[in-house]
Amino acid sequence: MSGPHPELDRAVFFGPRPELERYLVTLSGHSYVYVLCRPDQTPFYVGKGVNRRVLAHEAEARQNHSIGETNPFKCNVIRKILRQGSTILYVIDSVFPREREQASLEREATLIARIGRLHEGGTLTNLAGGVGRAAGSSPFSVARHEATLSGEPEDNPERAVLNRFLQGIGPVRSVPVKPVGQIARILPSTPHPSPRRPTPRCAYALIASASAHGLTLEPGVRIPRSFVYEGVEGVIENGVARDLLKAEMAQLVPAADPRAEHFALSPDHIALIVDLIGEEALVDRGLL
Repeated sequence: MSGPHPELDRAVFFGPRPELERYLVTLSGHSYVYVLCRPDQTPFYVGKGVNRRVLAHEAEARQNHSIGETNPFKCNVIRKILRQGSTILYVIDSVFPREREQASLEREATLIARIGRLHEGGTLTNLAGGVGRAAGSSPFSVARHEATLSGEPEDNPERAVLNRFLQGIGPVRSVPVKPVGQIARILPSTPHPSPRRPTPRCAYALIASASAHGLTLEPGVRIPRSFVYEGVEGVIENGVARDLLKAEMAQLVPAADPRAEHFALSPDHIALIVDLIGEEALVDRGLL
């Protein structure tokens, strides 16, 4: 966390929810660009909305979503703030007449770019870069093969959804989670027969599922092998599950259906993930 961002110095509103609710009444007929901030004023999410849209994120974080949250990182941060008895600070950066929709979208994208997303070294949990998704999501190669493995292939929307989610955690050349329907056979997890070292890629797989389930990394936590994100059921792929066990990054909790397996984390497992990913990156995503 880094505190207030200078880009927000000219915001038209900055304060807690009760004051925000009174301010929103004055914005009837207008759209606005808003920022959610941690209690220390560090921005963690930028969006655009009308009416009471800015308040919807807290409600989303309090609910259980059958099709998966659109942004688990954002919701995990909100839940952590609420668990600690703190409050979200709200910023209304700018206000626009409804007919200037494009201008508000452009300001949203500008703010995201200038503050920066977590995978870019910034503080925002945003997965997309604003202006819908046209401004770009997490970085990926334009090569066709790598677009399928780690980017957002246009001909495979389910794969694109999970790849975008995973790349919001960290860059990989091959995403370690796949859509359930696109794995020919999901095998029971067993340790790989060859030596394996702990890797960030394997840690990203655990982080993806933990985030999607709203879990925090604490001793005894059981991270499901499968999860749902934006309506797509994903699963930690066979090879990665085997590597996790061989590298002693987690302990398997077996199940008759491999999709129902869990990976249990001890204090040593969590310490290993922290060493691989970094404590700050995990805190920023609401996992610690």
